[in-house]
This record gives sequence, structure tokens and C-alpha cells, in this order.
Amino acid sequence: MVVFLPSCKSVKDPDLMGIEKVRIHSFGLTESGLSFDMVFFNPNNYKLKLKKASGDAWLDSNMLGHFTVDTMIHIPSNGDFRLPVHLRIDMTHFLENMSAALMGKQVILRLEGMARAGKGIVFINYPIHYEGKQKLSDLLR
Repeated sequence: MVVFLPSCKSVKDPDLMGIEKVRIHSFGLTESGLSFDMVFFNPNNYKLKLKKASGDAWLDSNMLGHFTVDTMIHIPSNGDFRLPVHLRIDMTHFLENMSAALMGKQVILRLEGMARAGKGIVFINYPIHYEGKQKLSDLLR
């Protein structure tokens, strides 16, 4: 285990570049299902594997829902990769911001969570932090 610790400290956190390919899978009055790809860049000189990730999403400081990634993802060295994310949306808060989407107004989208990634047999929890202004109408195309 001591041999792996120095190599763990040199791991750089992947950079979240943005969100793409937003798709609505189910639509309900209280809860809906949405999926999208989170695009990251791996600044490390070696490949990694992501076992799982989960967290919460907010839209203009209103809780939007809970997201999960439950697929093993192979992350290339010094390259971009995509995480297929599934989001369960609490529709009571989402509907409050729907007028912003219809008017083309930008909203603040925030994601907070944890991802379990590593190399070989060593896996570490990494925080997921993203906050950015997005036009909902652009995301839902």
C-alpha cells in the first residue's frame, strides 16, 4: 500500500468542460428522468477507470434532483471523455424555472457529488464540482 500512496498524490482532478446531449426519458408531474453527457478532460499522463459517480444538481439555487453514473468508464490519458449521467428531477422545483427556459434566459446550473476513479486496484473518491451559466433551451435541443 505504501508503494501506491506516492502515485495517488500525483493524480490531478479531471476538469469538467461542459454538458452535452441532454435527453428527456420520462416526464411526470412529480418526477422526471433526464440523461446527459458530462464532458471532462483528463490532465493525467495515464489512463484511469471510473467505477461510479453520484451527486445532486441545482438550477438557480433550487434543488433539481439526484444524478448517478453506474457504468464503468475508461478514461484516456491526456484526453476528453464523457460520462453518461442519469438525473431524477423533482418537478416541483424544475417548473419554477421553466419560464427561464422558454424566454431563453440563462440559469446557473450547479452539480456537486463524488466520483470513484483510479488505476489498477487503487480507487479514490474525487469530488465533482461544476457551476456555470447555461441556457436551458440550448441544453434541451
